[in-house]
Amino acid sequence: MDLRMASDTSDNSDTGDSPAGTTTDKLMQTFRMPRGLVAFLKAEATRNGRDLTGHVVRWLDGIRTDFGLPRAATALLEADREALGMGRYEYLLHALYQRSLVLRDQGPGFDAPRSSEATKR
Repeated sequence: MDLRMASDTSDNSDTGDSPAGTTTDKLMQTFRMPRGLVAFLKAEATRNGRDLTGHVVRWLDGIRTDFGLPRAATALLEADREALGMGRYEYLLHALYQRSLVLRDQGPGFDAPRSSEATKR
């Protein structure tokens, strides 16, 4: 594991309270990953118009900050996660599985925003 400090010495970045990208104090961290995972991450970053580092930081910070959901929503979700005795990763799997059950009954995209033309039909 390679851990190096960037040149800036801002003293608020290690609190975990700053959103990604709001501080200039950054660490360089090296991870070993299977080639297939790196290829997937690169393809996703490219598809979304981001560089690989920005893409990975966005995902990881999203996990850390509950993807920017309102505090009322995150409080409910956190209480549910704790009541179920699940870690964050397991709870995300659970939430996605629950969504798949709804899709089985309602169909893909059932709650997508509809254009005004589509709703007139």
